[in-house]
Amino acid sequence: MNQRTPRRSLVAAALAALACLQPASARAGDAEACFTASEEGQRLRDEGRLREARARFIACGGAACPDLVQSDCAGWLSDVTARVPTLILSAQDEQGLDVADVRVTIDGAPLAGRLDGKAVEVDPGEHVLRFERAGSDPLELRLVVREGEKLRRVSARLARSAAPGDGAATPGAGAIAPREDQTAPSPASALLLPIALGTVAVGGGAAYAALGLSARADADRLRTTCAPRCTEGDVDAVRTKILAANIAFGVGVAALGGAVAALLLRRSEPAGPAAAAVHVVTLPGGAAAALGGRF
Repeated sequence: MNQRTPRRSLVAAALAALACLQPASARAGDAEACFTASEEGQRLRDEGRLREARARFIACGGAACPDLVQSDCAGWLSDVTARVPTLILSAQDEQGLDVADVRVTIDGAPLAGRLDGKAVEVDPGEHVLRFERAGSDPLELRLVVREGEKLRRVSARLARSAAPGDGAATPGAGAIAPREDQTAPSPASALLLPIALGTVAVGGGAAYAALGLSARADADRLRTTCAPRCTEGDVDAVRTKILAANIAFGVGVAALGGAVAALLLRRSEPAGPAAAAVHVVTLPGGAAAALGGRF
């Protein structure tokens, strides 16, 4: 009885080893896949590709992986999930009404086929969102999404596409084209130059009067106090005021003459659109600049 017991134990151990050969090989393959998923998940996480990293951590945190790998991946999964940003996308038409039939791409890749008000996950970083809707001009928004930013609202205002004949820019819109419906400048704008010159003339006259009176008063004071032995500095001060008064007088006279000449020239110009050549330049974005002159 005692001799048979060791033999039975050896046979049982051999059978157990044979039975475990195939499962052990399979478990070795599963363990290698778990370690690979763990390493890839860490690399993707460090590159900011949080959504891909999360998928790897889910794989290596499964029951088929070794306990140590499961524990590490579970912790990393929780951290990455908290760091994945989410956006709530919305769009309005030209009247400000919400629209749902909008397709959104992120950096050229599909993000949402329709706007349903639900949050969508994106990776952190700088992105370009493109909103597209039938009958509307596409709109691109550039934004920087931060790690851990949840439920950020991003809204786009879509304008109706311009149909042919709606006044949209046509090929060659940047060329200069004549306009026959332009009229002569308004009387108010034509008077701006004479008014400005007249103001300068008035200012010059006032400065001439003030400086002249001040110089005369200083000269009278020197005659009664120190003449003929006044200092050179006192005499130079009076001379400087007299010079400044003469300059102001000259500027005033010249401005007054310019104002009169501008008024006379304005009266001698023929009125009507035939005397004006006006061109319109269409700039990028639909803006227009008018260039005109009289000949």
